[in-house]
Amino acid sequence: MKKVLLVDDEVLVREGIRDRIQWEKEGFHYCGDAPDGEMALPLIERLSPDILITDIKMPFMDGLQLSRIVKEKMPGVRIVILSGHDEFSYAREALRIGVEEYCLKPINATELLDILKKVSDKIDLDRHGIKENELLRLQAKANLDVLKDQLVTDLIFGSISTSEAIQAAEGLGFPIIANHYMVIVLELAPQDENHPLFLDLTGELGDHLRVKRNKKEHVWILKGDQAGVLEKRALQLARNFKHMEDKLSCPLYAGIGSVRDRIQEIAVSFAEAEQNKSYHHFLKNRPAIYRDTPGVGGHDRNKVTNFLKVGDSSQIERFAREYIQDGGELDGTQQYYWHYLILDMIAAVTQFIHESGGDVKSFLLQLESVEEAVLISNSLEELRAYAIAILSFGFKYREQITDKYGELLIKAKDYIDRNYDNAEISLNVVAAYVNVSPNHFSGIFSQAAGQTFIDYLIKTRINKAKELLKMTSARSYEIAAMVGYNDPHYFNAVFKKVTGVTTKVFRQQG
Repeated sequence: MKKVLLVDDEVLVREGIRDRIQWEKEGFHYCGDAPDGEMALPLIERLSPDILITDIKMPFMDGLQLSRIVKEKMPGVRIVILSGHDEFSYAREALRIGVEEYCLKPINATELLDILKKVSDKIDLDRHGIKENELLRLQAKANLDVLKDQLVTDLIFGSISTSEAIQAAEGLGFPIIANHYMVIVLELAPQDENHPLFLDLTGELGDHLRVKRNKKEHVWILKGDQAGVLEKRALQLARNFKHMEDKLSCPLYAGIGSVRDRIQEIAVSFAEAEQNKSYHHFLKNRPAIYRDTPGVGGHDRNKVTNFLKVGDSSQIERFAREYIQDGGELDGTQQYYWHYLILDMIAAVTQFIHESGGDVKSFLLQLESVEEAVLISNSLEELRAYAIAILSFGFKYREQITDKYGELLIKAKDYIDRNYDNAEISLNVVAAYVNVSPNHFSGIFSQAAGQTFIDYLIKTRINKAKELLKMTSARSYEIAAMVGYNDPHYFNAVFKKVTGVTTKVFRQQG
């Protein structure tokens, strides 16, 4: 029985394919589905499907990128592409990659089943005597370490796309695909990095990438399939580092970022680890761990994040005074506590900028002088001033993206409102129209509009369909075509899902 896995960013498409075929009866096992290529890769590695069905146009990682990676990693997987685009360039690229079938949407269950049976027959032939050609990969050993360092640097600063990172890591012999990622930063004296205890402990890390950023700082990217196990491993390692400190020539400082689910979010975990390593300078008895730090003394990083998202810049000073309430000079214990809060505020602003698609590296460079001043300050008034400066950085960035992307959103919505009747309209098409990458556009649209691109497009089409049902006598299949749906059955399913009633009932209700 062949295992089939489906990848499509539209929920209704996934549900339709899953529910309209009697998989077990037809000799197949439907083993799972995913909304985009990046989320599909861990499933593919774990479930090892025989046949992969994928859409082409998807956010984060499209079907061609996914197919290329799967064919490189698992050449035995047969790929069927379902595309709403009949451009020759797509089909040519699919054939070059080694896709088994390239089918145009809409496609009904019977047609898809015929294709799957055809692919299944080919698999049977291969298993009965035709051996798959094994791809041999030659590695350039001389520059392997340099390439690894560059990859880790690109990952921690968010300057590489997901598909590029996966391909680069595979070329280096490191399968980076996993469910979760986490970053550890360690500051260690150069003379101690060859200490046997240090070498033994780093050997316990398991799957990881490592880079030495400067004379003292080491960065590890850990990966794993279970968040709890990954965090426990990182925490134990950091504690082991601390326990061996008395055998080293100088103190060491460790910071741990949060567990993240996407490759692009490794940069966030790194920023958190950096801030927590700075906090560790004040916590001499233990490493600073992101999980431990969200709510010290009633303070919550979410308060800063929410203020950045919905607050008013005129209230920055008031917010800073409420955040740091007591006046006077600081003793040692208080100093550590308030310094931590300011460093945590920097981490919150860093995360806000990253999630908004901003340049985290540039932000941290701009804040270097502020951060250094925070670490030596012993006055709450000074710390309030630094808090105001940090928040002002965040609001300045928010104003920039509001000015920039507000116009972009208006332009995108206007394009959708004028072209909703075109069945070929997609996230990629609109992204090209507003001149940004599809992945970036997807994030911008969701943040600025408060809903995904697909949700807005569906809402626009269904609202127009409602008007046509009330104002014209056109039949359902005609209205489907008028609002951009080639498949009237799919249109009816979407309409009912959105409105709760069929087109017939809606028209009768008047």
